[in-house]
Amino acid sequence: MKKDRTLISFDWALKSILRQKDNFDILEGFLSDLLGEQIQIIDLLESESNQDSEEGRFNRVDLKAKDSYGREIIVEVQHDKESDYLRRVYYGTSKSALENMRIGKKYANVKKIISVSIVYWNLLEKDYLIKASMRFEGLTSGKEIGITADQNIFAEYYFIQPDWFDDNVKSKIDEWVYMFKHSKVKGDMEATNIDKAQEKLDELKMTVEERKAYESYEYNKAINDDVMQTKFNDGHEDGRVSERQAMIQAMKSNGMSDAEIEKIIQSIPR
Repeated sequence: MKKDRTLISFDWALKSILRQKDNFDILEGFLSDLLGEQIQIIDLLESESNQDSEEGRFNRVDLKAKDSYGREIIVEVQHDKESDYLRRVYYGTSKSALENMRIGKKYANVKKIISVSIVYWNLLEKDYLIKASMRFEGLTSGKEIGITADQNIFAEYYFIQPDWFDDNVKSKIDEWVYMFKHSKVKGDMEATNIDKAQEKLDELKMTVEERKAYESYEYNKAINDDVMQTKFNDGHEDGRVSERQAMIQAMKSNGMSDAEIEKIIQSIPR
């Protein structure tokens, strides 16, 4: 059994080394184990990962690839909670599908989009692997209607939630989820190309320049996380103060004395 080694975070890998053609095999291994088919990436495409704001740069990292079937696969890492996240993911796949079409092109040229989100907050139910896809159902029979592979050009969505993973590795994709959660691989490795991930993402093998860039990224991400938490705490406290003031006003309107109001307010847990 090989000893665990600390790896660079997967979001940093998406921003840097996974964009190099020599390292496509890592992403191919992960996607092959997730999708249950052999994936070969032939190109990287323009994505929306270049954010204008500091918050955007550290909150979201994404990479868009084209596989040997002509499909576009969007891989995104999201750290901070976003209330309209599912809508944005849907918009992203729709936008990618539209970008494939030019005036005069036939609808046969529409490409399938696969969206893979690695989400580090509680987006959906307590399941660390979730798939969403188009389903056809006969309204009279109540049965699912099957379609051929050629007909199935509708977008597929995969959501990975590492925080829900209980660290019980039972499959190849579990090995990847464990890595996303802990930035290390667990024991003997069977996942496709995850041994290459351990080799190429090893912190100890980073150059001085790479380490400085990585440490700066992690440092700024930590600051961003702290800022976001502070905003949440301040907003929560402001809400409690407003609620308390409204309660006091309501009690005064009902003719309660200051002493009675104070007694009730003091009894409310802070």
